[in-house]
Amino acid sequence: MAAAPVSPLERQQLESARAARATYWHRARFELVGREAMRLGATGVLDIGAGAGLLGVWVAAHRPQLEYRFEETSPVLRDHLVARFGAGAESDRDAPVPTRTLVVMLDVLEHIDDDAEALARLCDRMPRGGAIAITVPAMQWAFSSWDVELGHHRRYSRRRLRDDLTAAGFEVRSVSYLFPELFPMLVVRRLRRAPREQVDFPELSPTVDAVGHAVASATTATRRLWPFGTSVVAFAARRP
Repeated sequence: MAAAPVSPLERQQLESARAARATYWHRARFELVGREAMRLGATGVLDIGAGAGLLGVWVAAHRPQLEYRFEETSPVLRDHLVARFGAGAESDRDAPVPTRTLVVMLDVLEHIDDDAEALARLCDRMPRGGAIAITVPAMQWAFSSWDVELGHHRRYSRRRLRDDLTAAGFEVRSVSYLFPELFPMLVVRRLRRAPREQVDFPELSPTVDAVGHAVASATTATRRLWPFGTSVVAFAARRP
């Protein structure tokens, strides 16, 4: 039997993993996750929709005291994750989330048709007070062929993400926009209506990546001030 074709999203993830290319906007998000885990005194992170496991690679290098576990529905990406982290790192998608585990969903929710049901089901798995860190793409008006190729159903505002988390049973601690410096990119993508041949992440030079990381670190630290951005990040916990 012929293997199923690799989707643009799967190819994007696998190419990033092969090149060990966690670009600065990946690292800025991982650093937010790491700081939140340390603030909470978490002993592990559960990476839902882990893709190629770039967060797991970052955790191993920068927060090795955290146990990294993953869940992934794509068979192609799951095989890659098992090969990289071992079968023991895979979490049962129906099992309760352990206490002192920070649940992480980085650009996952937009791929799910019924995001409200997915959040409610996840909340039911989590212990009372269990914490979640979540990012999603921002600005529905910016929905473009890029989103279509990656299998996105929608983009989000701060209000929509807050409302969705609250309705699912979470208490939202903060919700903010990320990466306002990349905002012009949304406009460029929105103006391009033709289908795209590829949606891989760009390969940045070390200098560009370093400058981008410095800028992103600054805007991330001041994220509650920004009225716009290319992503939304929220930190929440299951209501007691």
